[in-house]
Amino acid sequence: MSVDAEQKMLEMMREKKIFLEKYKQAKKLFSDLVKSQKRLFNRDSREKKDDGVSDKINVKESVHAINDIMEMLFETDRLILNSMKDYFSTDDYFFQHSFGVCYIGTIVLKRFNEIFSQYINNMLIAKFKDSLKQHREEEMVPFFYYPHEAVRTISMGYLMHDMGKIMIPDSLLNKKSVLNRKELREIQKHAGGYGTLFLKINGIYDVYIENIIKYHHAAIYFNEKKAYPVYQSPSDLPPYVKICKLADIYSAMTLKRSYGEAVNPTKVVNTIYQDYSGRNPILQLILYSFVKEIGTCPEGSILTLINGQSVYVINSQGPEVIIFTDEAGRTIEKADKIINLSSPISKSQNLVIDSEQLPKTPVEMFNRLPEYLKEFHSESLNTQTQATTKHESNLTTY
Repeated sequence: MSVDAEQKMLEMMREKKIFLEKYKQAKKLFSDLVKSQKRLFNRDSREKKDDGVSDKINVKESVHAINDIMEMLFETDRLILNSMKDYFSTDDYFFQHSFGVCYIGTIVLKRFNEIFSQYINNMLIAKFKDSLKQHREEEMVPFFYYPHEAVRTISMGYLMHDMGKIMIPDSLLNKKSVLNRKELREIQKHAGGYGTLFLKINGIYDVYIENIIKYHHAAIYFNEKKAYPVYQSPSDLPPYVKICKLADIYSAMTLKRSYGEAVNPTKVVNTIYQDYSGRNPILQLILYSFVKEIGTCPEGSILTLINGQSVYVINSQGPEVIIFTDEAGRTIEKADKIINLSSPISKSQNLVIDSEQLPKTPVEMFNRLPEYLKEFHSESLNTQTQATTKHESNLTTY
C-alpha cells in the first residue's frame, strides 16, 4: 500500500481495537436488558429472582445509559461501525440491528432537527424582523423541533423499538423460508401487540417511546403497502417515528437476515430514496436528512468503476475509495492510494462509478478483498470464506 492508504488502514485497525472493548460493554448492557425482559415475560427463564433488583426498565436511568453509548458511537469513525456488521451470521442480529437503528435514527433525527429548526427560525425572523430590530441576535432563543432531552429519550426508543420480538419464538424469528399468513401476523404483533404489552409490563408511559415501538412499521405516506399497524393518518405520524422506520429498513437490509443476505449499503440508500421521495414535504426533508447523514455511498460499500475495477469506500464524502481489483477483477493486494472520486484528477482519469452496474454485496466480494481489508473486518467476522445463498431483497422487513 502507499503511505496514505497504509496509514489510514493502520489507524482504523488501532481505533477498532479500542472500540471493540466499548462495543462489548454496550452489547452486555443490551444483553442484560433483554434477559431482564425475558424474565418479566416469563418465556426463556423461570428462575426466581432473589436479589431484590427489579427487571422493569427505568426509563430515566436507561436514557442516561444509552446516552453514554451514543457518545461512544459519535466518537467512532463510521467505517469502523460499518465494519462491525456480520455479513455471514445472524447470531448477533438482534443486538446489531437494535444498535444500528439507534445510531442511524439518532444521527438522522439530529440532522432533521437542525435543518427544520433553522427553517422555522429563519421564517420567524423574517416575519417579525421589524419588531426584532431592538433585540440582539445572540439574545434570541432559537426554536428546536425536538429539545435535547426529547432527542435522548427518542434514542432510547430507537434502541428498544423491536423489544416486542422477545415474546416471539426464535424458531419463527429465524425462519429461512417464506412466512405464511398466520406466521406473518404473529411477527407483526411485535409492534402494536407485544410492543404494547412490553410498555405496560414496564410501566412505560412516555409518548415518544410508545409511538416508536407501536408504529415503526406504520405507513409513512398514504396507501403505503405492507405497513402495519394502522395509524390515524400517515401525515399525523410524528417525524421521529418516520425516521425510525427508515433506519429500521436500512439497518435490516445491510445486515444478514434469516431470510436474506446483506445488501450493499449504496443500493439500500438509493432504493429507500426512490421509494419514499416526492410524497410530502416533511418526508422529503426526512429523506434529505437521511441521505446527508448516511451518504449515497456509505462507508464500507463496494462499487464498480466504468473501467471494471472494484473500489472499497472508506469515506462517504467524495466518496473516498481504495481500488482493490484490476480491470479484469483480479485482487490488488497493494493499493496505490486513497482516491477522491469527485476530484478533477479522478474524473480526468475516468475513475467514475458505473451507475449501470448493480452494487455488489459484501458476501459476493469478500473473497476478492485484499488481506489488509479482510483483516480489518476479521474482528467481527468468525470466518473469512463461507458459502452463501443469494436471495432477492426488497424493502420488506419484519
